[in-house]
Amino acid sequence: MPYTAQVIIGETPLEALESEWRDLFHKADSPNPFLSAEWVFTWLEHAGPQVFPITLIVRDADDRLAAVWPFFEYPAIGGKGLWAGLADRGYILNPLFIRNDPELIQATLLHLKKLLEDYRFIWVPLFTDSFVSNHLRPALSKFSNFALIQKRISAPYIDLSRQADFESFLESTLGTKTRKSLRYDAKQLEKLGTVEYAVYRTEDDYRRIETEMRTIEKVSWKNREKKALLSDRRTEAFYHELLPSLMGSGQVEISALRLNQMAIAFEIAIRRKGYYGFYHIAYLPEYHKHSPGKQLMLFNIERAMNEGCTEFDLMQGAYDYKLKFKTGSRDMMDAFICQRSFTGRLNYSLARFTSFIRRG
Repeated sequence: MPYTAQVIIGETPLEALESEWRDLFHKADSPNPFLSAEWVFTWLEHAGPQVFPITLIVRDADDRLAAVWPFFEYPAIGGKGLWAGLADRGYILNPLFIRNDPELIQATLLHLKKLLEDYRFIWVPLFTDSFVSNHLRPALSKFSNFALIQKRISAPYIDLSRQADFESFLESTLGTKTRKSLRYDAKQLEKLGTVEYAVYRTEDDYRRIETEMRTIEKVSWKNREKKALLSDRRTEAFYHELLPSLMGSGQVEISALRLNQMAIAFEIAIRRKGYYGFYHIAYLPEYHKHSPGKQLMLFNIERAMNEGCTEFDLMQGAYDYKLKFKTGSRDMMDAFICQRSFTGRLNYSLARFTSFIRRG
């Protein structure tokens, strides 16, 4: 099937695509959850006037939207560059495709050549390693460019499709001592009162639990380590608008561990059919010895199994509490692609130098 790529410049023509974008996401075979219309247009609204969007779209022979890839302009040596949209919010930044059609993917990636005529570089963090090896590297070999591609971070996951049941999973991933410790923590917590797990799925549900989540996060280690989302002044307005919108469209759900009707831990999950994405968690520090975060995560792993999910994605961040439960991990990759020109080479050299300094 022939595909036609074009570049959408600015915010106004992009907003005209919102309905089509939403329809594309809901029809996509395996969509990048961070490129739904809710994520992209809420991000754009809160990004500020300094962000000027440049969006690559692809249409099929019937003029239907088949792929989208948001960027924004960024200063470069000798001109301007492009950064991936949502680079400060998303966990996966692969483009959004209606289907996993190699011809469509190549039509999208080969249009990077056209973008490099006007921009000194294109920077995308957080590609999946499979997308890089199967699609990006072959595409880059077909046109002139300087490319720096490297591992950014490992992302652990649990392959639920290979687990017979929840107990078998625990036996295969945790040692006897750890399982015994978790059972002890659960029993000690029960001695403090009534323990309940709750799942919230609607916009009204979000309004009911939002204040509790903010309170928990504000006193948790996430806030101390500058990893807060809901109570950080830089991000709170964004998530205040985004999360209920995502819940209203079935893309996010929130779970909580409650003790005597009070939430002591909460978890935000990215959901789509067959997939559970462990996006954010926080708990009250005074209950740390009872492992409320792990107890809630275990509840959700078992629930994801029972709901037919094939993957429990622990997402980026090699924290010990994630690594204990993982059955595998994937590499998330950075790609920095430059013009094959004098100024392109300068940007490429700077990227190589700063990358070396960062890793060193």
